[in-house]
Amino acid sequence: MSKEGGEGKRVRSHSLLPPLFFSISLLCLTMTTVGRSVYREYVRRGELLDTIALRVQRVEKEQKAQKEFLNRLRADCITGIEKVESQVQELDDELVDLGERVDRIGRRVGAWRGELGPEPTAPAETAVFKPDTLISGIDADRLYNTAYLDFTRGEYQVALTGFRRFLKLFPSSEMADNAQYWIGECFYSLNQLDSAEMEFKRVIIEYPEGNKVPDAIYKLGVLYEMQGKSNAARRQFKEVIEKYPKSPAAKLAEERLK
Repeated sequence: MSKEGGEGKRVRSHSLLPPLFFSISLLCLTMTTVGRSVYREYVRRGELLDTIALRVQRVEKEQKAQKEFLNRLRADCITGIEKVESQVQELDDELVDLGERVDRIGRRVGAWRGELGPEPTAPAETAVFKPDTLISGIDADRLYNTAYLDFTRGEYQVALTGFRRFLKLFPSSEMADNAQYWIGECFYSLNQLDSAEMEFKRVIIEYPEGNKVPDAIYKLGVLYEMQGKSNAARRQFKEVIEKYPKSPAAKLAEERLK
């Protein structure tokens, strides 16, 4: 009986093996399928992350390009504004200069403040030409006007020569301070800033009562600003505002200080 019982147990054990192998195989197949699904999901998410990273890089690059474009646009706008301001300043100077010449002509013909009358003349035996009006056939006004016309045409080197000749021949002329100022403007327009600075300073030192002093002080501030000397520039702008508050140069200086 014990022998038969042992054989029965072996038979039952052998009969259990196929289902067990099947279960193990099924479990392995399931785990393999799940593993493949997890791997595919891992790969998919990795690709998604790569795509997002590329998009972020592209957005950052576009933002950087836009920032650089805006910076260039801002720089161009600032440059354009400075050019316009410079042109306005030149126009103001030209108007003031023209007004002064008209006043001189009016005084010489006796029409100042609407009072018309014959221009007084010296007796024939004592009439002489003033040294600051006519020298060796050279008329002061004509020489000045020619140099000024050259400046307005952009012939700065030619104008520079003309204004220097005017100062040499007519140093005591009423327009001497104007000529000195326009010498500085010639150098400024030629981008010779050191020479321009020296000539503008001469306007202030040699013609302290001249009408071009406010413009010279202001233009020194512009020069210092161009050279990166912001503190010196601000001092010049404040000086012209404090000393000559009603001048056109003071208004321009106020704009520069904003």
